[in-house]
Amino acid sequence: MSHITNLTIKNYRGIKELNHDFGDEKFIVLIGRGDSGKSTILSAINAALSPSWNMSFSDLDFYNQKTEHPIEIELTIKELPKEFLKESKYGLFVQNDLGEDGNLDDLTIVIKLTVDETLEPHWVVKSRDGSDIEDKPISGADRALLAVNFITDYTDNQFAYNRQSPLYALTKAKLEDGKTIERVKSDLIRTMAESITNKDLDEFSAPFESLIITAEKLGLSTSDLCAQIDIKDNPYTGNSIALHDNSLPYRLHGKGSKRLMSIAIQSELTKQGGIVLVDELEQGLEPDRITTLVRILKHVDKGQVFITTHSLNVVLEAEWHNIFVKNKDANTLSVLNPEMEGFRRSNPQAFFAKKIICCEGKTEQGFIRAIDSWIYSKYNTSLSAKGVVIVNAGGGNKMFTYARNLKELGYDTCVFADDDKPKELKEEKQASNEVGVKLLLCETGNSLERQIILDLPWNFISTIVNCSQEDFPNDNINLDNDFLEEIKVAREIIEQNKIRNTIIELAIKKNKEWFKHIPGGEFLGSVFSEAYNDMGDNKNLKINVKSLLKWCSIEI
Repeated sequence: MSHITNLTIKNYRGIKELNHDFGDEKFIVLIGRGDSGKSTILSAINAALSPSWNMSFSDLDFYNQKTEHPIEIELTIKELPKEFLKESKYGLFVQNDLGEDGNLDDLTIVIKLTVDETLEPHWVVKSRDGSDIEDKPISGADRALLAVNFITDYTDNQFAYNRQSPLYALTKAKLEDGKTIERVKSDLIRTMAESITNKDLDEFSAPFESLIITAEKLGLSTSDLCAQIDIKDNPYTGNSIALHDNSLPYRLHGKGSKRLMSIAIQSELTKQGGIVLVDELEQGLEPDRITTLVRILKHVDKGQVFITTHSLNVVLEAEWHNIFVKNKDANTLSVLNPEMEGFRRSNPQAFFAKKIICCEGKTEQGFIRAIDSWIYSKYNTSLSAKGVVIVNAGGGNKMFTYARNLKELGYDTCVFADDDKPKELKEEKQASNEVGVKLLLCETGNSLERQIILDLPWNFISTIVNCSQEDFPNDNINLDNDFLEEIKVAREIIEQNKIRNTIIELAIKKNKEWFKHIPGGEFLGSVFSEAYNDMGDNKNLKINVKSLLKWCSIEI
């Protein structure tokens, strides 16, 4: 039932230094941009706990290839195998004393992997702080008791019965006392010259009954799961006996099926306390299978599961406390909080962005979408190309609250919103500004609709009125013909301003929905884009859009 409570990484691949305390979390979802170091975390855990005695390292495994700074990976492990607690093993190396309840599961040890410029790995169990006992080497056989398994694109060996395969561990646990897999294999090999029958392989199928149930829960159909001789390898190796389905070696199945079966095996292993590492959980899997898989994994109560993902389905299906954000060069992971639950479920795409524009509502979201289309057609770039995501925060003060929380998680954020309630939101704006959230707001007292009608050159006002009447008849804004004629013939500034105010009153009138939707915002944004070059540089909306695009690293 072992699990990792704390992780420290130094000078390993793209991570200079990282430390994080996971507490008793059993299902850990690592998210973040590409090259932020998510997969490196899994590789580090695997390296520190791998049972392999000949794991190889190169200069490329050192941070910035600086071999003068050794790789150091430390894992604090809780709920230890009973063998570890013997004094002849690591009983003298536990890092904390038993509490009043005497629960052995509260005891921890620290396993440390060090690799210096000789490229030779050294695994030890660290002595207690202040102890005069030296760190004690830990063998591959002892590390194997922690049952770590790393699922990547190269999982074929997990379907064979070699010592590093999870099938080996599952089967070993199911065998009768005193019987070993090596003995079963030796007996089998001795009879191979005479004949091989299914009965000879029955004992390798011991875990299949529960494995089939788990696989079917994941949506994987298994018509005839069995262990057979795989003719690919030398019959005297552990790879010669492998998992088959309907006489076909499982290594020859499709990528998605192999991944699911591999995860099914690992899920069974976690019931015995294994630690499972899955890189890019969603690869080769349909969305419904991803959802089912996460539902199963998040209820792990023994062992532990670490996954990396870029899947919205994973973010939606996991719980908030399962999700940890890895930011490039950050020395710890950022953790979601309950305040982000509504945002996570409505805007899961935001958690994979570099920068996030928090729009107050649908009108603002549609407006920015139109600006995105404009810069793509005119400047051959886009917000998505810059790693920018547009989200609808849902109005009220949510856009400020969400923006601050996202900022704490390591995302660069800005708020694009009205400022028609300056007094009510004064403290929200101040708090957001203090933590570095960029505020792109309308002028004091203005909504976006009011601002654009005030800022547009006069010749574009008739465009808004005429097109909106034709394109958005359901908005219940009816302008009579006399008023439409007034717009056409108005020449004096005073007269034009009077008409602007009338249009504004109609646009923001209670129980009216003029432009209060994404298509309406897109329409306003398209008119603004067309009018951009004719608009005065002192106009609020033009200043905000220029500032927004500069913040997005887009020069116009």
